Amino acid sequence: MADQPVLGELPDQRAVFRRAAPWLRGHRVALAAAVLLNLAGAALAVGVTAAIGRVVDAADDGDREALVGRVLLLLVAVAATGVLTWASRYWLIRVGERVLAGLREHATAAVGGAPLRFVEAHRGGELLRRLTGELDGLARFAGGTLPDLVAAALVLVFTVVMLALYSWPLTLALLIGFLPPAVLIVRRFQRRAGDAYAGVAAAETAVAARFAESLPAREQLRISGAVPRWLKRFRADNDRLRAAREREVVTELTLNLLTLLQAMCVAGLLVLSALFVGYGRLSVGVAVVFVLATRDILGRFEDLAASLGEARSAHVRLARLLDLVRATGASPAGGVAGGVDPVGLPARGRLVLTGVGFTYGPGAPVVEGLSLTVAPGERLVVVGPTGAGKSTVGKLLAGLYPPDRGTVTYGGHELTALTARSLRSRIVLVPQEVTLVAGTLGENLAMVAGRPGPDRVEAVLDTLGLSGWVASLPGGLGTPLEADSLSTGERQLVAIARAVLADPAVLVLDEATAGVDRETAARIEDALSAAAGDRALVVIAHRAETVARGHRVLTMPEGTVGGVRR
Repeated sequence: MADQPVLGELPDQRAVFRRAAPWLRGHRVALAAAVLLNLAGAALAVGVTAAIGRVVDAADDGDREALVGRVLLLLVAVAATGVLTWASRYWLIRVGERVLAGLREHATAAVGGAPLRFVEAHRGGELLRRLTGELDGLARFAGGTLPDLVAAALVLVFTVVMLALYSWPLTLALLIGFLPPAVLIVRRFQRRAGDAYAGVAAAETAVAARFAESLPAREQLRISGAVPRWLKRFRADNDRLRAAREREVVTELTLNLLTLLQAMCVAGLLVLSALFVGYGRLSVGVAVVFVLATRDILGRFEDLAASLGEARSAHVRLARLLDLVRATGASPAGGVAGGVDPVGLPARGRLVLTGVGFTYGPGAPVVEGLSLTVAPGERLVVVGPTGAGKSTVGKLLAGLYPPDRGTVTYGGHELTALTARSLRSRIVLVPQEVTLVAGTLGENLAMVAGRPGPDRVEAVLDTLGLSGWVASLPGGLGTPLEADSLSTGERQLVAIARAVLADPAVLVLDEATAGVDRETAARIEDALSAAAGDRALVVIAHRAETVARGHRVLTMPEGTVGGVRR
């Protein structure tokens, strides 16, 4: 069995920003502008504090003319700081949202183009959580916490530089008294934060996955009386989430020690500043600047430390999202890597399996040593008991599963070497469970490459003998479709028409007539016969009527091919 990447609950958190750097291509100029705006805003904010000190000195000296000039300068600086702070914050949020929008599109395209085995190896809620929950969390961080985090860090650095220029002894005393214990507190938080936030993310995913699994099975859970058992499993997931949240809260409370440290440092600095003023080492204005700036430094550091929790959570979310993109094989350029559009790929060609083997997991292979040729215009019926590998053969023929052993070729080209566009233009599979999207019948039918127009849709419906059925619907092609608008058989008719609109060389149908009444089954069979033409049909079926229409029969799990008895 080929190795299949599987997402882990706790993704690799190393070098996350280096791994995310390629996704910033195309945004570097905007990022540079955001950085410059934030630098200017932080510098001006620190300048306001210095200007207050100059105003105090002018007042203390009794220089009325200098006082008026410095007050006016202070007012201008305050107004400019407000404008620049708004602009820097807006630009940073704007760039962040654009980066996330691109990453959201890439991640969605990556999952949409991921190998079927990858999708089937994960719970639906797990993939949904990473595509929505993690990105929503990153969006909240980019729009709220990140601007505050950047502003706090820059103002903190510029303020320390300004204070050092005024009085390096006082600045050194402040740094010695505050930084060592503050760093110890933050490091203690950081050691615990990674596991705490990753644990919350994993527990939230488990709860979301449990919900996602229960909704489609809601009727079966009630009919079988399995609701209490489901609730028991959900309660276990919920208890896990509660415990993870408690660990997260305890971890974040570590940062509250910074408040006590801040109060002690401000008190100590007030005493030292008074002594320096008394001995003539500082002016009153500079002392005021030190007190104001110190409160700002300690407040900014506390904000910075408080933001570290959300930053650490965003770090984990980004790691989980990058883990998803990596596992699907997607590249920053978009889409999933691999495949070529070969020159001369025939519009109608032979589909050939040679020595194909396939295994889902440890144990016996589902398909082993299967060799088969399906020619244009042929109708091959695949039969066998439940679990014999019929659907697996259909997915191998359609290129949805790459074989573990052997090759599957169309027109002499291996399916694994083709791009998704080339492959889907030649081979189309209609699954047993047909999914419709919100919209009209016409919009659902047109969901194929090239977006066929109304004339093409009506021509195909007429060829398949489905024009009368469409006309019987309340709105014809404009009939709005909802979850239960059409029966199982009618959904199959839509899927067959949609497949024929793609004009494939090979059409694979997985139990197209299963679970429908005889009249609908006959309509489906007639539509298939009309769709055949010179294209190959591979029909997975149980019904004797369906088998009787075939040219050859592939019997699974034996893998033997024989003619149909007339």
